Parts: sequence; C-alpha cells; structure tokens
Amino acid sequence: MKKIVFIIMSVFLLLPQAVEPQDVLKEKVEVVNIEVPVRVFREGVPVDGLSKEDFRLSEDKEPQTLNGFYVRKKKMNVRTINLQAGSTAPPSRYFVLVFRVFEYNEQLEKGVHYFFDHILNKNDKLLVLVNDRTLLLNQDVWQVKRREILDQILKQEALKSRQKLEQFFLAVQKDLDQTRLRMLLERDASFFAPRIIDFLNRYLRIWNEFKTKYLIPDLDKFYNFARHLENVREEKWVLTFYQIEMFPNMKISGRIHQQIVQLISDLQVARSEDALHARIIEQLLERIDRELNAADSFPVEEISKMLVKVDTTYHCFIMGVRREVLSEDLAFKQVASDIENSLRAITKRSGGEVIFSGNIGSALHTVEEKEDIYYVLTYEPSRPERKGKVKIELPGNPDCRLFYDDNIRADYIGEYLQKKREQDPLVILEGLKLKGRTLAMKISNFKIAGSGRERGGRLSVAIRIRDDQNRQLYDQDRAFAAQESQMDLDVDFAFLKPGRYMFLVEVHDLLTGKTIMDVLQADVE
Repeated sequence: MKKIVFIIMSVFLLLPQAVEPQDVLKEKVEVVNIEVPVRVFREGVPVDGLSKEDFRLSEDKEPQTLNGFYVRKKKMNVRTINLQAGSTAPPSRYFVLVFRVFEYNEQLEKGVHYFFDHILNKNDKLLVLVNDRTLLLNQDVWQVKRREILDQILKQEALKSRQKLEQFFLAVQKDLDQTRLRMLLERDASFFAPRIIDFLNRYLRIWNEFKTKYLIPDLDKFYNFARHLENVREEKWVLTFYQIEMFPNMKISGRIHQQIVQLISDLQVARSEDALHARIIEQLLERIDRELNAADSFPVEEISKMLVKVDTTYHCFIMGVRREVLSEDLAFKQVASDIENSLRAITKRSGGEVIFSGNIGSALHTVEEKEDIYYVLTYEPSRPERKGKVKIELPGNPDCRLFYDDNIRADYIGEYLQKKREQDPLVILEGLKLKGRTLAMKISNFKIAGSGRERGGRLSVAIRIRDDQNRQLYDQDRAFAAQESQMDLDVDFAFLKPGRYMFLVEVHDLLTGKTIMDVLQADVE
C-alpha cells in the first residue's frame, strides 16, 4: 500500500528514527491510492496469466473501481537473468536472514556460504537476526566481511542457546531426582501421589517457559519486523533457518516413568480419593505427551497477514539436529512436530515454501530458482474517510485460493507498536561514528525506573574491534548507570594505528532485556 509518508520504524531491536514535526502533520494526509498485493493459487500452484478484468474488489461490500493492475514476478537467482540482459549492475534487494539455531554445524555453515557466494549481490542490503540478536550488514561492509561476521555471531549464539538448552535439561533432571528420592522414602502410594502431581505440574511449567521462549514467535518483535519491512522499497526476501528445538522428555522405558505408571495402577484399586489422584496423573501424562507433539498457539494468521501486507517472499528451512544425553530417565525429544505445518501455511501465503533438509546449500539452490508470481491491484476508495474491509474475488476462477490483506488500509501494525512502546520502550543506538580515534554514540529510549535519587536506567555496552585482517583487537563490555533519558558516550582508542577497522557495538537495557546492535566500518588516519 502506497502512502504519502513513510514513518521509519525499528526492526526487532534496530534503531527507530525520530519523527520530525512536519512528518507528524503529513501523517494526517489521507491516502489517495491503495495498493493490494494478491497471490492466487490453484491446487497449491501460483496462477499466471490473469488480467485486471478477472478481479473484483469491494470495500465494506461496496464495489471499487480498479485504476491500476500490475503483474510482478521475481526470483532470487537474478545473476543469470542479468548476464543474459547484458546488465552489470542489478538493482539492490533487501534480504533478511533469520536464524533460530543451537548448533552451527557443517551443513548450516555450507548453506550460509552458498548464500553469500551464489545469491547475495554486492549491492544487496542484508539484515541478520540470530536468536535474540539483530545485525545490519549493508553494502558498506565488505562482502567477505559480512560472511565472516555472520559466521562468528552464529557460533557465539549457537553456543549460548545450547547452554540454555542444557539448563532446561538439568532443571528437569534435578526435580526428577528429588521426586524419585521422596518416592523411595515414602511407603504408602497415597502419600506420594500428590508429590507426583506436583512434579508433573512443575514439568509442564518448565515446558511452557521453554515453549514461550523458543517455539512461539514473539509478536512484539514480529510487529516491529513487519513495520520495518513495510517501509523498505526494495524487492524483499526473508529466509528463516530453523533448527527444531529439543526438550528433555521422560523415557517410557525409564524407571521414573514406569514407577508413575505402576502408581496409577495401584491407586486405581484403592480408595476413591486415590482413584481421583490416578485420573489426575493420567491426564497430566497425556497433556505432556500432547503438548510435546503440537505447536498450539502458533500465530499463523497474524504472521501470514503481515507478510502479505509488507509485500515480501518468505522461505523457511527446517533442520533436525541429533543430541544424545546420558540419563536413565530423560532423553532429548524433538518437539512441536506440527510447527512445520504452521510454517508451511505462512510461507505459502507469501509465495515461498518450507523445505525440510539438512543440506541447506541444496535447499537454497532449489528456492533461488523458484519464481514468485503475484498481482498488485490499485484503487481509489470511494469513501476515503472510512477504512473498511477489502474483499477480492475471481468470479471466473472459483477453484482458486487468494491471499491478501483484507485490512490493507488500517495501520494495525503502527497501532500495536504505539501501544507496546508506551508499555515497554525499545532502546535506541544512533550517531555511531569515529572522530579521530574516538568512537562516539548516543543511547536513548531505555527504561528509567525508581524515584528520587534511585531513579535511573541500567545499561551494558559491549564494543568489539577487528582490523582488516579480521584480527580481534578489542572485546570488552561495561555497565553504566544512567540518570538522564539520553546518554552520550565517547570511548577513546588511542592505540589504533592507521588503517581500516570494524567496530561492533551492542547495547543491552538491563531493565527490559532489550538489545540493539550496530556496526561501523571506518578508517583511522
């Protein structure tokens, strides 16, 4: 949808820009022409060859006149097309790489290198999201450097994620050991039945914490992501690399599981209140089994709708990872098997697809040749003051499925973000530059808590410096207490010799957990 003014927002944890007073006034100007991207499928295959006359568009059941119609086709492998056309400078594209990984193995590394060697052009923009970290690697960073930086971040974040996964395992194992000890000390089944119920409930709480953190997308971050993409004018591609998370699951053959099953059997022939405990334990076991094999609460509709609204193509690569553990009672289990179906529904609506493969290089080769075909309908609302629901139909093709944003005129992304900003601010890092040998930056929008002398914010600032040979020269972080809503920070690096350097700065708001990162490539003379 084209608007008179575009408001630059942050993507996940990226830098939001200040809105000038004149922009606030422009924001009130009414949209005069609406663009609606529409994808059409027949039996799962994109439909080509449609014309403007094939479509009917209405708003709040009132027919609208189409004043524009475009067919858009794109695919990631543009190098062959450019060579055939004799072009040497393909237009800039905008790529987003999203990684949810806990092991940076050889196959994933080969896939990353394939992307840089065969898909990404030098003038393409690149945004990288690795677990909870965000990094913008644009054209001002050398192509080789972009790959090296991503390699390093993937290794670091995979290690952190794996360590957190092990913490979940240890928490379940410790609770399990304590529960089993109590069962050995107590003879009467009716006495330790409540303890088993407590243990299973605690297990579910740990599972829900894991699921919320690793399996269900954070809608707050996704809304920021969507707003950022909405304002990007280049051709957009989002590639997600998703390793299926594993959670410690009780082995059916394990001693604790067998004891619980035996306990159920013993309670069922005892007193009525014991039989009730048996039913509760059975229900908890069934719930655990059900939840570890389903991705409930996955926001398919919301995410699909936003991807269509921001006019991007989304591909997803799912990888399985084996992990062994020495435990009599627990084993790592791949969880949320239905997540593949959820992601498949999301990608299909944006013109992409899901590929389940450990060979990421081969999977990327498959999708880079896939052509995304869709239509853009434009109309001028007959009632500009009303932002109604849009409905698009293909009267002559009733067997087709259409995907589009039926609420295209509403700024529901902006409304959601404004509400969340009022509740929980996003830290801002701006003005990153090198003055001589002094690195300068401005940090703002962090949370201020407390009152009186105790009022203030708490920040952690990490700075890493690498030279043009990729050698790390500096890697330190420091905590700051900030009394004001903005902090100007200057750090002197007198030891730097003349040459080109890469500065990576990461700011962490300790009160909200929000993090922002930026990269500067600069010369010291």
